[in-house]
Amino acid sequence: MRRLSLNLLTGSVTALVLALLTLPAITVRERAGRPPSLPVPNIRAVGTYVDPWHIDEWSVNVGATATIAAKFEAFWRKRTITKFADEAEHQGIKEVLVSWEPWKPVPTRLGVFRVARPQPRYTNRAIADGAQDRYIRRFARSLAAFDGVVYLRFAHEMNGFWYPWSHDPHEYRRAWRHVVEVFRQVGARNVRFVWSVNPSLYQAMPAWIRQLRLYWPGKRYVDMVGATVINFGGSRRNAISAFAPRLSTLHHVYAKPVFLTEVNTQYGGRVRWLQDLRRLLRGTPWIKALAWSQLPSRGAAQMIRRGDLHWDVQRDRKSAAVLRGIIEDGFAKRAGH
Repeated sequence: MRRLSLNLLTGSVTALVLALLTLPAITVRERAGRPPSLPVPNIRAVGTYVDPWHIDEWSVNVGATATIAAKFEAFWRKRTITKFADEAEHQGIKEVLVSWEPWKPVPTRLGVFRVARPQPRYTNRAIADGAQDRYIRRFARSLAAFDGVVYLRFAHEMNGFWYPWSHDPHEYRRAWRHVVEVFRQVGARNVRFVWSVNPSLYQAMPAWIRQLRLYWPGKRYVDMVGATVINFGGSRRNAISAFAPRLSTLHHVYAKPVFLTEVNTQYGGRVRWLQDLRRLLRGTPWIKALAWSQLPSRGAAQMIRRGDLHWDVQRDRKSAAVLRGIIEDGFAKRAGH
């Protein structure tokens, strides 16, 4: 605990120094009289990437109720999530998280460079220039019909090199702003835009911050900042203490609440890792939500040496107990608000 606290303190100090260096660069274009970002509820919510038809079963197995139903959706399918959202409403779920990917998914077996190759119909420039507007408007209207809050995680982990939308940060910023503007035109006021990055623990902190700045669309276009928090194990064994300074930096530099948009860990050491996560969350009230994900991982599929990510928290009593505590902590925060 002492080590984790020290890392948090170190991360906060680092964040404040970096904030002073980066804020001028990220605020230059944010004064053009655009509408303010939407308020984010001052509560913590915990969700899972399980469809709402089975979220009751997941909650029973874990022993606590998930309050967010999460899913991935790709542009090329041209689908809305109306059925998903309707079932969430039926189950009494008032919050959903959608990781909305502008591409046609590529099999991971083809390798990371093939996966990351730009796709002409879905490039950042094509989206910014309106090529996908018909679908974006239809999707926005479907989300606007949901009786609750939608967290939209558009084009996530853009600061990596493994997705097509990582190419051309300038056009990425244009695409992000264009999507937000279309949603505002449609009147989807229940949508919160989550700019979700990769912590890139393989990079030094200053290099990571510089790269993030390239993709930042502006505070008026972002409601929450997010991050993937996965301990892959093996050569990518990532302790919570390694993530803590990055999360603190995200919050301090961009002055937004934080959403842990994909959370998972390898089987080995899972209980200790989850306990460390719980301690971190108790000391960081600005982390407002997290989504537990045990979906097949593209990153894990491309790694030679990694831990076992194929275990299921629903069938692991010790891990479920810790995750249950994290969820109950969130409910305590909600009840006391």
